[in-house]
Amino acid sequence: MKLVILLSLVFSFGAHASGSAQNISISMKDVALETVLEEVSAKSNLRLFYDHNVIKNLRVAELNMTNMPVRAILKKAIGRQNLTFQIVDQTIVLKERQQTDIEISGVVSDANGPLEGVTVSVEQSPSLWTRTDADGHYALRVPTDSKLTFRYMGYAEQTFEISTQRVINVLLEVESSLVDEVVVVGYGIQKKANLTGAVDQIDSKRIDAFKATNLGEALAGQVPNLNIGISDGKPGRGASFNIRGNTSINGGSPLILLDGVPISSFELNNISPQSIDNISILKDASSAAIYGARAAYGVILVTTKEGIDGKPQINYNNNFKWGKATKVPKVYQGLDYLEIQEREFNGNIGQTYYTDAQVQYPYDVAADPSLPLYDLKNIGGKATLLLGGPVNNYYEDWFRTYTPEQNHNLSIRGGSDKYKYFLAGDFNHEEGNLKFKPEKINRFNFRSNNSYQVSDNVTIFSKSSATMRRDDIPNTYLYGFSSNPWRFIDNTNPLMPETIEVDGEIIPTDIGFYRQFIEKQSEYKTNTSSFLNTFGTDIKLLEESLTLHGDVSYMYYHWYRNRWWDNTGPYLSHSFNNRNTILSHYSDAGPAKIYKSNTESETFNVNAYANYKKSLGKHNLDITSGFTFENYTNHYETVTHQDPILGLEEHSLNLATGIFEASDDDDKYANRSIFLRTGYNFDEKYLIELNGMHNLTSKFSKTSRGAFFGSISAGWKISEEAFFEPLKDVINSLKVRGSYGALGNQNIGSFDYLSILSMTRSPYLLDGEQYTYTGVPSPKSENFTWETSKTADIGLDASLMNNRLSVVFDYYQRNTDNMLAPYHSLPSVFGATVPKENIASLRNRGWELSLGWQDQINGAHPFQYGVRFNIADYTSVITDYYNPTNYLGDYYKGQQLGEIWGLNTLGFFQTDEEAQSSPLLTTSSYRQFASAGTIKFEDSNGDGEISKGDWTIGDHGDYRIIGNTTPRYQYGLNLNFSYHGFDLNAFFKGVGKRDIYPSAETANFWSSYNRKYQVLLQHVVEDRWTPENPDAYFPKPQGYIALGQNDLGVPQTRYLQSASYLRLSNLIIGYSLPHTFLKNALSSARIYVAGTNLFEWTKLHDTLDPEGLEKDPDASQGSVGMGTAYPIQRTFAFGIEIGF
Repeated sequence: MKLVILLSLVFSFGAHASGSAQNISISMKDVALETVLEEVSAKSNLRLFYDHNVIKNLRVAELNMTNMPVRAILKKAIGRQNLTFQIVDQTIVLKERQQTDIEISGVVSDANGPLEGVTVSVEQSPSLWTRTDADGHYALRVPTDSKLTFRYMGYAEQTFEISTQRVINVLLEVESSLVDEVVVVGYGIQKKANLTGAVDQIDSKRIDAFKATNLGEALAGQVPNLNIGISDGKPGRGASFNIRGNTSINGGSPLILLDGVPISSFELNNISPQSIDNISILKDASSAAIYGARAAYGVILVTTKEGIDGKPQINYNNNFKWGKATKVPKVYQGLDYLEIQEREFNGNIGQTYYTDAQVQYPYDVAADPSLPLYDLKNIGGKATLLLGGPVNNYYEDWFRTYTPEQNHNLSIRGGSDKYKYFLAGDFNHEEGNLKFKPEKINRFNFRSNNSYQVSDNVTIFSKSSATMRRDDIPNTYLYGFSSNPWRFIDNTNPLMPETIEVDGEIIPTDIGFYRQFIEKQSEYKTNTSSFLNTFGTDIKLLEESLTLHGDVSYMYYHWYRNRWWDNTGPYLSHSFNNRNTILSHYSDAGPAKIYKSNTESETFNVNAYANYKKSLGKHNLDITSGFTFENYTNHYETVTHQDPILGLEEHSLNLATGIFEASDDDDKYANRSIFLRTGYNFDEKYLIELNGMHNLTSKFSKTSRGAFFGSISAGWKISEEAFFEPLKDVINSLKVRGSYGALGNQNIGSFDYLSILSMTRSPYLLDGEQYTYTGVPSPKSENFTWETSKTADIGLDASLMNNRLSVVFDYYQRNTDNMLAPYHSLPSVFGATVPKENIASLRNRGWELSLGWQDQINGAHPFQYGVRFNIADYTSVITDYYNPTNYLGDYYKGQQLGEIWGLNTLGFFQTDEEAQSSPLLTTSSYRQFASAGTIKFEDSNGDGEISKGDWTIGDHGDYRIIGNTTPRYQYGLNLNFSYHGFDLNAFFKGVGKRDIYPSAETANFWSSYNRKYQVLLQHVVEDRWTPENPDAYFPKPQGYIALGQNDLGVPQTRYLQSASYLRLSNLIIGYSLPHTFLKNALSSARIYVAGTNLFEWTKLHDTLDPEGLEKDPDASQGSVGMGTAYPIQRTFAFGIEIGF
């Protein structure tokens, strides 16, 4: 190093050679600096002199210069490296720059004065940093030619280059995103600060934070009172969406708009979350009124990403996930399995199921392993199957421990000042739990958003998307009803093998035939596709005060189902009768069939509106007016043909010889609306907005199709008042707002206002023919018209402590009037149902609170962290309903929706004598077997029996309200931080209060109490009442008592479950590689690991998942109970994100 300095000093006195002035050309990319120097030397004939150790790790990103002086090329190549050069005596001398530290000082302030705690750091050397004191003063020694960066949470970051100045005073400005943040609302955008309605918005960063593959999962718990329902963990299962709780007794859901086009929740669930720019939730009547009849229960506005002005941004990310069931039933596997079922669950209700020989056989096999595991013997003239074990756990044998899923997404975003584009493609593959035929769901998404500025005032745009999904799923339609594997296992004796050898032939048993049916003798495939195209224009006039917007969209949806099944074939059916035996016989389960269905729908949508904005001094006016038109048509057809030719690769309707059945159905409706929104604010302090819409719908008769709905809202930005100025250092902004409005509900069938004759083909032959007959049509009321939803809302928005803390609170009441309900009664001889009229009313009342904290701990590498918490509650009460007797089996005035009427449980009877001398449940079919260990109920009215009375409000016997199924105090908590490339996001969600009672057929909970032959589970055996275990949780074993109106089938306090919970719903930990590590081809790279549903804390019984309490929506509802559905999945994932 000393030699380099010495030589440079010597050469500095020499004459400059003419070689330094010559011009050369050079073009190199991503090469070592040393390579560039050698190229310059070769082309200029100049020698090189430098220390290799100084430049060995330095690279040049790109150098492309033509016919330029050598000095210019060298200066460009060295760039901002800590180097300098001289050209002396035909030699390029390269050396390290000698730096001199200087002290920079100054004061950092904002509009209100000095700021304490501002981080001041050197951009090139993050280890050099300081922080302003209480007076906003700072002082820092920095190298010359440095850059100083000033950072403070809630303020825009500023950077200054150091040259000759020694004092730098900085005025930080509040982050523009906080001041000018806009929110997408109906037909436009508004400043968040000027909103007077109840609106929440989620940006793409929050949507993408947890790498969800569907929007339901991404949105769950993120917004207070946006209730996301996911019934189970089945692959491809979508979410349902609800805003602010119960809507109408006739149902109702939010209006969902994708870039202004109405779509269904199914279509929303199939959109790639990574194509979403933001989602707005319009909750109250004021914000939703502009959508009128379709928005009675809120609006979800989904806006996709658009192009940007700049070079192409290419992003690829993937996600590989493995799912595991949160709950798997534990089968009791003791030798006394059959003995417990026979002696206790059967014997205690006076029935038998197994013979003594069958009960004994597992013990015999255990004592003598040479005995066969099963033996079919003739005992007493009956074919009796002896089963020696082992006890199979088909819940584990049939299902995989982990199920795979993967997602890949590629997007390109860019453009110029004229043309902008966004292109994205997404592929998702998901598999199910079943080992021998898992569900396989493949989904493809494509999106293309383009805009072109034709002139300064005119922009045209197009938005196109396509979704294609293929489901290959097990066909579980067997024995005439749709079940599921879990339900079938529930009803199977676990000692029963899948096949049994009979006379040298291997014959499947019931459960074996079910597996064979799913795996080899059936198929169920669906293809779903949807295409959406929107074309439109925006025209700006009057110096951009007036904007004209028009768009036309067309959406096509196609759903094709192809299913075939072969129920034929022998199987060993085990059944029971009063002779207490199992009979062996061959049977056919039914004819083979081919089933095909086809659904096609088309939606044509037009939006045209104008927006005018004008400010005159302190007066600010914003007016939007326009019209919309929607036309929807749907055609459904289905065909079934029995007895197809089997064994073919493809099964054709033409290659079947049995009964042929076909049916179809058409549906259509249209909506037309005109709307007006007028917003005015004075001095950005006093805000008012009026909304109105006139709707026409085809879903009502011509005399009732039109209706006008409107709203008014107002706000006061208290923080802008002069008297509030002393508080603004703590409370940066404070706004109160209120709204009231009415909306219509048209969530009914397209032709419900008409009396329609139904046509039915007789299943019987009369004179050798099948005749078609009609039924009496249901009468319709002449006053059949709109339901009306009226909502009042009071809200508060605030930000505190330099905008680090945000607070949003709303209290609301929504009254749904004119609900359609039966009115009066008709004699049974009338032969038709009672017509519905607009006579019922419902009140929904609730509140919601959101808190957010975003801050950073300053340092060389700032530690940024945030906390978001939201909580909401609502209750719903019937305020008017025609029920003159106040019968509890129907709605009644004053009813709080979700009520659970049940009995108070006192415990178990201690002796047989106590049981026989005490009041017993009159509806129980087994009360004659009451004895020590059976349920003891409180005779609350003292009439000597446990009954429902007349089951009215005036006489409900011993029943009372013991709980409510409404989920109360739903909450979400998000924690996030980032530091030096590392980031963490954790999301917790839960319910503060909810009651549920395990319904009939909830076999995972009730086990053999439900049906005496159902799988005996570990938790029941260990905690059942016996004389030796009098303090058990479950009563004395008795089959069937959890069904119907028997001892466990009626709701009661002992087995009422608290379904409140707290769950770690999502956790993701990532690391972003530093830019210095990345090659020039990459702009960003991040790796991450993630998990969902990792832990939960709940008082719910261990066999039930607090989010898996619904019945299987794909199964016959009478055949499954609570929790007997696809289990909720606990997932683990990893992925990468790469930007180019």
